[in-house]
Amino acid sequence: MRKLIKNTPPISSAYPTFKHNSELTQEQVNNLSAGFFGIYTQLDSTTQTRQNVQLLSPALWTRVDEPTRQQFGVRYAKFLANNDQDQQKLARQFLDIVGGASYIPDSIRGAEIESAVQDLLSAHRNLNNFYNEPPFARQLQRLVGSSGNVPAAVSDSYVRGIVEVYLTNGVGTAWNAEPTYVKLMDQFSPNQALTAVLSFNDPTVASSLQFDLCQRKFRTMIEMMRPKVSSWPAVIELVEAILAFRGPMHMMRHDAVIKNKVETLRKLLGI
Repeated sequence: MRKLIKNTPPISSAYPTFKHNSELTQEQVNNLSAGFFGIYTQLDSTTQTRQNVQLLSPALWTRVDEPTRQQFGVRYAKFLANNDQDQQKLARQFLDIVGGASYIPDSIRGAEIESAVQDLLSAHRNLNNFYNEPPFARQLQRLVGSSGNVPAAVSDSYVRGIVEVYLTNGVGTAWNAEPTYVKLMDQFSPNQALTAVLSFNDPTVASSLQFDLCQRKFRTMIEMMRPKVSSWPAVIELVEAILAFRGPMHMMRHDAVIKNKVETLRKLLGI
């Protein structure tokens, strides 16, 4: 296997052929991908060898089955648990290359997602946020993955963070980051959508709602969440009340009608 990788032709000739090769069985795909992972994380592999793996692995990853993908995350976790720092770093590089960071076990990924959210918020609150936000947004998206799976322990802080950055700082929109925020919100579960709807109670979000741009973004976000919470009549009533509210939005959390609807749905849903 290793000799084969070392002798791999340049990407211009090898990659297109490999990319469209559908003759491998599922077992062969899984075994080959596992072999690439092992080669990439071996400490004595050469730079050229790893570069070849980098070129070939993303195309193969699309055909790797779920149990095998999960095993890569487990192997990364073992390097971390054993304090094998060099191999841990290489394993993480491999997962990032193939877009497999979401397969890191939740116990580890939760901490990484929380850290990524805080990094994103720090960039958002910085004066140069329009330039700084996009890379942190993309890193968070890589961790969350295409399934939108976020460990329960960090779900609420994740949602509140996404809502805050989507609402903008009231001055302007970080256009290069906003599509990422929209995609992440599209992946919200019903429970996460409910957290987003209730986010106007968060002091930071409430403060931002004094700005016209943030108000418009909040109403758009509420409309996006409506289909996700449609199975809860009490939440839909709150959504309608929010959209119909005409007072100062940063004071909405103190409005008697809104507060009553929030208290009602909390009792009904046990939250």
